[in-house]
Amino acid sequence: MKIEAMLWIVVFVLVALAFLLPKTRAFSLSAIGVAIVAIVVIVVIAKRGEPVALGAAPPPPVAQKPVDFERFHLENLDKADPEAKNRIRVAEIRFDQIRAQPGAERGSIGRIVARLYNDSANYTLTDYGYYLVVQDCIKTACTAVFDQHGLSSASVPPNQARDVEIAIRELGARDLPPIKILGTANILLTPEATRGQAAGSPSG
Repeated sequence: MKIEAMLWIVVFVLVALAFLLPKTRAFSLSAIGVAIVAIVVIVVIAKRGEPVALGAAPPPPVAQKPVDFERFHLENLDKADPEAKNRIRVAEIRFDQIRAQPGAERGSIGRIVARLYNDSANYTLTDYGYYLVVQDCIKTACTAVFDQHGLSSASVPPNQARDVEIAIRELGARDLPPIKILGTANILLTPEATRGQAAGSPSG
Protein backbone atom coordinates (compact mmCIF):
# COMPACT_ATOMS: atom_id res chain seq x y z
CA MET A 1 0.00 0.00 0.00
CA LYS A 2 2.98 2.34 0.43
CA ILE A 3 3.89 1.94 -3.26
CA GLU A 4 0.28 2.70 -4.20
CA ALA A 5 0.35 5.90 -2.16
CA MET A 6 3.63 6.99 -3.76
CA LEU A 7 2.21 6.41 -7.25
CA TRP A 8 -0.82 8.54 -6.39
CA ILE A 9 1.54 11.32 -5.31
CA VAL A 10 3.38 10.99 -8.63
CA VAL A 11 0.04 11.23 -10.47
CA PHE A 12 -0.87 14.44 -8.64
CA VAL A 13 2.58 15.91 -9.39
CA LEU A 14 2.28 15.02 -13.08
CA VAL A 15 -1.18 16.58 -13.25
CA ALA A 16 0.21 19.76 -11.73
CA LEU A 17 3.10 19.77 -14.22
CA ALA A 18 0.69 19.23 -17.11
CA PHE A 19 -1.16 22.40 -16.16
CA LEU A 20 1.88 24.46 -15.23
CA LEU A 21 4.18 23.41 -18.12
CA PRO A 22 2.24 23.04 -21.39
CA LYS A 23 5.40 21.84 -23.19
CA THR A 24 5.56 18.71 -21.05
CA ARG A 25 1.80 18.10 -21.08
CA ALA A 26 1.96 15.17 -23.55
CA PHE A 27 4.69 13.48 -21.52
CA SER A 28 2.87 14.15 -18.25
CA LEU A 29 -0.40 12.68 -19.56
CA SER A 30 1.41 9.56 -20.76
CA ALA A 31 3.14 9.19 -17.41
CA ILE A 32 -0.20 9.66 -15.62
CA GLY A 33 -1.69 6.82 -17.67
CA VAL A 34 1.23 4.53 -16.83
CA ALA A 35 0.99 5.40 -13.13
CA ILE A 36 -2.77 4.70 -13.01
CA VAL A 37 -2.26 1.34 -14.75
CA ALA A 38 0.46 0.50 -12.21
CA ILE A 39 -1.88 1.41 -9.32
CA VAL A 40 -4.63 -0.84 -10.72
CA VAL A 41 -2.18 -3.74 -11.12
CA ILE A 42 -0.92 -3.30 -7.52
CA VAL A 43 -4.48 -3.22 -6.16
CA VAL A 44 -5.44 -6.39 -8.08
CA ILE A 45 -2.35 -8.25 -6.88
CA ALA A 46 -2.96 -7.12 -3.28
CA LYS A 47 -6.60 -8.30 -3.43
CA ARG A 48 -5.52 -11.73 -4.64
CA GLY A 49 -3.10 -12.06 -1.76
CA GLU A 50 -5.64 -11.09 0.93
CA PRO A 51 -7.01 -13.86 3.23
CA VAL A 52 -10.60 -14.98 2.95
CA ALA A 53 -13.02 -12.34 4.25
CA LEU A 54 -14.13 -12.82 7.81
CA GLY A 55 -17.75 -12.77 6.70
CA ALA A 56 -17.19 -16.05 4.88
CA ALA A 57 -15.84 -17.77 7.98
CA PRO A 58 -18.25 -20.04 9.85
CA PRO A 59 -19.95 -18.33 12.80
CA PRO A 60 -18.53 -19.12 16.24
CA PRO A 61 -20.30 -21.97 17.98
CA VAL A 62 -23.18 -20.87 20.16
CA ALA A 63 -22.85 -21.93 23.78
CA GLN A 64 -25.49 -24.54 24.47
CA LYS A 65 -27.62 -24.23 27.55
CA PRO A 66 -27.29 -27.16 29.94
CA VAL A 67 -30.11 -29.66 29.67
CA ASP A 68 -32.51 -29.44 32.60
CA PHE A 69 -32.83 -33.19 33.20
CA GLU A 70 -35.04 -32.69 36.27
CA ARG A 71 -37.64 -30.71 34.31
CA PHE A 72 -37.42 -33.18 31.42
CA HIS A 73 -37.98 -36.05 33.84
CA LEU A 74 -41.02 -34.38 35.43
CA GLU A 75 -42.52 -33.59 32.02
CA ASN A 76 -42.27 -37.27 31.12
CA LEU A 77 -43.90 -38.25 34.42
CA ASP A 78 -46.71 -35.77 33.84
CA LYS A 79 -47.35 -37.24 30.39
CA ALA A 80 -47.68 -40.67 31.97
CA ASP A 81 -49.87 -39.32 34.80
CA PRO A 82 -51.52 -36.03 33.74
CA GLU A 83 -53.53 -35.70 36.96
CA ALA A 84 -50.43 -35.74 39.16
CA LYS A 85 -50.08 -31.94 39.07
CA ASN A 86 -53.65 -31.40 40.29
CA ARG A 87 -53.93 -33.80 43.23
CA ILE A 88 -52.25 -31.54 45.78
CA ARG A 89 -52.93 -27.82 45.77
CA VAL A 90 -49.96 -25.50 46.15
CA ALA A 91 -51.64 -24.10 49.27
CA GLU A 92 -51.42 -27.56 50.84
CA ILE A 93 -47.60 -27.59 51.01
CA ARG A 94 -45.40 -25.21 52.96
CA PHE A 95 -41.81 -24.67 54.06
CA ASP A 96 -40.70 -24.05 57.64
CA GLN A 97 -37.45 -23.96 59.62
CA ILE A 98 -35.69 -22.45 56.63
CA ARG A 99 -31.99 -21.74 57.08
CA ALA A 100 -28.87 -21.18 55.01
CA GLN A 101 -25.82 -23.44 55.11
CA PRO A 102 -22.37 -21.90 54.49
CA GLY A 103 -20.58 -22.40 51.20
CA ALA A 104 -16.92 -23.10 50.48
CA GLU A 105 -15.91 -19.42 50.78
CA ARG A 106 -16.20 -17.46 53.99
CA GLY A 107 -19.45 -15.50 54.17
CA SER A 108 -21.01 -17.34 51.24
CA ILE A 109 -24.13 -19.51 51.05
CA GLY A 110 -23.90 -22.99 49.56
CA ARG A 111 -27.35 -24.47 50.12
CA ILE A 112 -30.68 -23.96 51.80
CA VAL A 113 -32.25 -26.51 54.14
CA ALA A 114 -35.90 -26.50 55.16
CA ARG A 115 -38.71 -28.70 56.41
CA LEU A 116 -41.36 -29.37 53.76
CA TYR A 117 -44.89 -30.04 55.01
CA ASN A 118 -47.58 -31.85 53.05
CA ASP A 119 -50.98 -30.90 54.46
CA SER A 120 -52.89 -33.02 51.95
CA ALA A 121 -55.06 -35.63 53.65
CA ASN A 122 -54.99 -38.19 50.82
CA TYR A 123 -51.97 -37.78 48.56
CA THR A 124 -48.22 -38.25 48.88
CA LEU A 125 -46.15 -35.34 47.59
CA THR A 126 -43.63 -36.67 45.04
CA ASP A 127 -42.30 -33.44 43.45
CA TYR A 128 -42.46 -29.76 44.26
CA GLY A 129 -41.63 -26.47 42.56
CA TYR A 130 -40.25 -23.55 44.53
CA TYR A 131 -39.17 -19.93 44.31
CA LEU A 132 -36.13 -19.08 46.43
CA VAL A 133 -35.08 -15.53 47.33
CA VAL A 134 -31.94 -14.77 49.36
CA GLN A 135 -31.86 -11.36 51.03
CA ASP A 136 -28.88 -9.65 52.65
CA CYS A 137 -30.12 -7.63 55.62
CA ILE A 138 -27.93 -4.85 57.00
CA LYS A 139 -29.54 -3.14 60.00
CA THR A 140 -33.18 -2.71 58.90
CA ALA A 141 -32.63 -2.75 55.13
CA CYS A 142 -32.92 -6.06 53.27
CA THR A 143 -31.80 -6.43 49.66
CA ALA A 144 -32.36 -9.45 47.44
CA VAL A 145 -28.98 -10.73 46.24
CA PHE A 146 -30.14 -13.96 44.61
CA ASP A 147 -33.31 -15.67 43.40
CA GLN A 148 -33.99 -19.03 41.80
CA HIS A 149 -36.94 -21.01 40.50
CA GLY A 150 -36.55 -24.77 40.72
CA LEU A 151 -38.11 -28.22 40.68
CA SER A 152 -37.18 -31.05 43.00
CA SER A 153 -38.29 -34.53 43.96
CA ALA A 154 -39.55 -35.49 47.39
CA SER A 155 -41.54 -38.20 49.13
CA VAL A 156 -43.78 -36.66 51.76
CA PRO A 157 -46.79 -38.76 52.87
CA PRO A 158 -50.12 -37.08 53.72
CA ASN A 159 -50.02 -34.87 56.81
CA GLN A 160 -46.30 -35.42 57.27
CA ALA A 161 -43.10 -33.44 56.74
CA ARG A 162 -39.60 -34.13 55.41
CA ASP A 163 -36.35 -32.18 55.48
CA VAL A 164 -35.17 -31.01 52.05
CA GLU A 165 -32.03 -29.34 50.69
CA ILE A 166 -31.86 -26.84 47.86
CA ALA A 167 -28.50 -26.14 46.24
CA ILE A 168 -27.72 -22.56 45.30
CA ARG A 169 -27.43 -22.30 41.50
CA GLU A 170 -28.27 -25.93 40.98
CA LEU A 171 -29.10 -25.47 37.27
CA GLY A 172 -25.58 -25.40 35.83
CA ALA A 173 -24.40 -21.94 36.90
CA ARG A 174 -21.73 -23.00 39.38
CA ASP A 175 -19.04 -21.04 37.51
CA LEU A 176 -20.58 -17.74 38.73
CA PRO A 177 -19.32 -15.98 41.87
CA PRO A 178 -20.67 -17.35 45.18
CA ILE A 179 -23.53 -15.63 46.97
CA LYS A 180 -21.99 -13.67 49.84
CA ILE A 181 -23.83 -12.15 52.78
CA LEU A 182 -22.45 -8.96 54.33
CA GLY A 183 -25.09 -8.67 57.03
CA THR A 184 -27.69 -11.28 57.98
CA ALA A 185 -29.25 -13.72 55.53
CA ASN A 186 -33.04 -13.73 55.20
CA ILE A 187 -34.36 -16.67 53.18
CA LEU A 188 -37.74 -16.58 51.47
CA LEU A 189 -38.89 -19.95 50.14
CA THR A 190 -42.26 -20.22 48.42
CA PRO A 191 -43.90 -23.33 46.92
CA GLU A 192 -44.94 -22.97 43.27
CA ALA A 193 -46.04 -26.40 42.04
CA THR A 194 -46.82 -29.91 43.25
CA ARG A 195 -47.01 -33.44 41.97
CA GLY A 196 -48.77 -36.09 43.97
CA GLN A 197 -49.99 -39.65 43.94
CA ALA A 198 -52.36 -41.69 46.05
CA ALA A 199 -50.88 -42.63 49.40
CA GLY A 200 -49.42 -46.11 49.30
CA SER A 201 -48.89 -46.10 45.53
CA PRO A 202 -45.41 -47.03 44.26
CA SER A 203 -43.21 -44.02 43.50
CA GLY A 204 -43.20 -42.94 39.81
